[in-house]
Amino acid sequence: YLHMLTTTRFVEDVQGLETPFLIIVGSNDPGLDETAMKQTFLAWHPNAELVTLSQCGHYPMQECPPHFVQVVERFLLR
Repeated sequence: YLHMLTTTRFVEDVQGLETPFLIIVGSNDPGLDETAMKQTFLAWHPNAELVTLSQCGHYPMQECPPHFVQVVERFLLR
């Protein structure tokens, strides 16, 4: 998986898709933070939405599950 993650180029294939995307990051995640997402997913997808969960790290689904579920449900209901 590491080889695939570091060598596969797919940006050109997905850039500009109108599919709605929900991007969730934890405020305590030092690597995949708001800045990284703005430079990648938000730049590639015009209908992407970014939500930052406070007091969560890289695994918000485990660190703050009720808040994580609320955010995902709100997105899916739209």
